[in-house]
This record gives sequence, structure tokens and C-alpha cells, in this order.
Amino acid sequence: MSVSDKEEALREFGRTARERREGAGISLEHIYERTRVRAEYLRGIEEGNYQDFPDLVYTKGFVRTYLGVIGAEDMKNDFLLWLDKEVPKEQPTPANLLGTVRSPTKGFKPVSHLGLFTLLILVLAGTGGYVWYSWTNNPDFRIRLTSAALTEPGVSVERTPSADAAPAKAVSSDAPVSPDQSPLTLLPPSLSPQSVPVTPSLLIKAQKDVWMEVAVGEKVVFHKILKAGLEVSWDIPAGARVTYGRTNVTEVVLNGKNLGLPNRKGSKTSETYEYNPDGTYRQILRDKAGD
Repeated sequence: MSVSDKEEALREFGRTARERREGAGISLEHIYERTRVRAEYLRGIEEGNYQDFPDLVYTKGFVRTYLGVIGAEDMKNDFLLWLDKEVPKEQPTPANLLGTVRSPTKGFKPVSHLGLFTLLILVLAGTGGYVWYSWTNNPDFRIRLTSAALTEPGVSVERTPSADAAPAKAVSSDAPVSPDQSPLTLLPPSLSPQSVPVTPSLLIKAQKDVWMEVAVGEKVVFHKILKAGLEVSWDIPAGARVTYGRTNVTEVVLNGKNLGLPNRKGSKTSETYEYNPDGTYRQILRDKAGD
């Protein structure tokens, strides 16, 4: 599968989805008002252009929401399957590093195998003799050789304390080693955490009893009093609207970011706030809250 195959398939799905939407008499503005998915993302789905979309997790959520509003859920599985497909990278043609091989000229004498074997034996014997001489006559060489054999880049080491010595601290493998220091003991390397894509989510903690109504997309998922000390959370691929009876007693966390209290000063009436999958949020004025 090439890049053009995937792009053409997504453009064809987008054209079909646009025809289904127009046939149902639904405008992009209507879909935005219902889902709060930005208009440029909706146009990108219909044009098959996902260049400016956020992470794939958000993109798949936008597509599911869009297809649900226009009544095209039957396209969802094939649509998402193409989004998940990865295009294999083209392998570059290796350069000719050896050049052109020519046949030997007349009179060329091949090297004797016996001569090469004799040269190899001499090199090994000379290297072994040097190592043996250095090992028996140079303590510094033994320390350096032992350290090089035991340590690897990025691995911390710890010295084994003697019976009358104070506990040793962990030291870097790059630290200099003196002849009178004790042997080294390997410590396991730390594992680097891997980044995981963050799913759009909303978490609300109640500092005091508070009445709330929470709608994720078009579905009301919470409509009662949240007791003090409790917390609730939802995934919000299509955004959420929350109406608070008291705005200064709830702590809000959007996509892992603590937003604090919706309104620290409080309000005599309930207030409605909108939270979007991309991490943005705003207060909805009362004359628009019921739209």
C-alpha cells in the first residue's frame, strides 16, 4: 500500500460522507453546534485532509462523532480501518561502497593462505603477551580492564564495602578508578517511561456538596448532587457541557490539566461551562446555554 492509496481512500470516504450529509439536509454548522468539533476538522474529514489534525486518538473520535450525527455509522469500521493503516517507508537504495571490481592484472600472485595464517598467529601472540605482561606488572591496567568489562554506557555501579569501611555510594561508570578502590558491582539501569497518547477526559472533584448536570456530546450522563470529597470522570471525544449549581466548590481537571474552580467568586445562579477535547473551555452565557 502506498501513500497515494491511503489518501485516495480517505478522500473517497470523505466525498461519500459529504453526499450522505447533504442528502440528509445537515449543515456543517449544525454538526458543530451539536458536537463542538471545529469546522476545519469537519471539512478536513470530508476532503480527506488530515494534515492539521491532532493525535490519531482525537482524529478517530472526531470521525465517530461526525458519522453518528449524519447517520452514517455503517461507514465507521471501514473509515477507521483506513485511518489506522500505516504506509511502509521506502528503503533507500544502498550506495555502492565497494566500487567496481576488476580482474587482477597479468603476473599478479595471490597471497598464500599459510602466510595469512602465520601473520594472524603472530598478532594474537603479541597481543596476548602484552596483556599478560601488563596484568602481572601494572596494577592500574588490571583496574581499568576490570572496569571496562563490568560497566556499560548508562549503567550505574556501586562499590562493595569491606567489613571496616563505611557504606559506599552509587557512582557513575565514567568516574575515575584508583588502584586501592574495591571491585565494582553492577546496578540495574533505570527504565525510561514511554509516552502514551492522552485520551480527552474530564474529571470533577467536589469540595462540598454540589448539584451538577453533565452532558457528553448530546447525552446527559450525570444529573444529581455530587457529595463532598467524591470525584467523577468521563472520556469526552466530542466535548462536554457541565452546569454547576455552585461554581466555587468544584475542582476541574481537563485532559490531565488542573483548571481549578470554575468561578472562585461563586454565583447566585447556576452556570454552564463547555469543555472541548483539545483542552479549551469557556463559559456559556445563560441565553445560549439552552441551545
